[in-house]
Amino acid sequence: MSLHEKLQNLKDRSSLSLRAIAREMGYSQASSIQRYFSVDYTEPVLPANFISKLLAVLPGKGTPAITREDVLALADGTVAEIQRKSPAKPTTGVPIVGEVAAGLWMEATLFETERSEESTISYDVRFPAQSQYVVRVRGESLNKIAANGDLLLCVDYLAAGIEPKENDLVLVERSRDNGMTIERTAKRVIRLNGQSELMPESNDPRFQETVVYREGDFDNTEVTIKARIVMVFKPL
Repeated sequence: MSLHEKLQNLKDRSSLSLRAIAREMGYSQASSIQRYFSVDYTEPVLPANFISKLLAVLPGKGTPAITREDVLALADGTVAEIQRKSPAKPTTGVPIVGEVAAGLWMEATLFETERSEESTISYDVRFPAQSQYVVRVRGESLNKIAANGDLLLCVDYLAAGIEPKENDLVLVERSRDNGMTIERTAKRVIRLNGQSELMPESNDPRFQETVVYREGDFDNTEVTIKARIVMVFKPL
């Protein structure tokens, strides 16, 4: 089986679209990874950084479940290098990777180029270290729980192999204009009338919108629950 066929097989087993895979890997457009899934991709192996990102997206999806070994098999000789670059015990704090600010729509390219910062926040031992990151609150959209400037410790659902549950406080990304602009916000997951709704945790009248969680809503905005917020830190 060719490399293209192996990768396509894993995609089909994952039940994810190419666009969904690209988005979960951190790319705003499917075209960023489309060449690897094309029959025209003739390289003998896939780039190590592509495999590393794919590891956090595909394992555990579909039936039969995709294993870590299935994905690493695409890397052939680069497996050892990938594993070498993935230390089991991080020696620094959880990185700060961006901000959460409801109502602020930004170009997707700005999200992709966000610079991470060091922090002194410890990893939550309940979850894999590579699934954790920190975001900074901007504004009053979460003021019942976190104030402007507070830090949120997040656990990526896919990378940690967990599912959103009712009453989870979650990090949400909404995209519009075919993925060209993105808003990052935080909501509370509530089950009402057989569907999930994302409720605001703010008493500011500007941020009282309730979002129904589904692939797309009526104004062509896509909603993705990215991570569970497990802790709030208030800098001194």
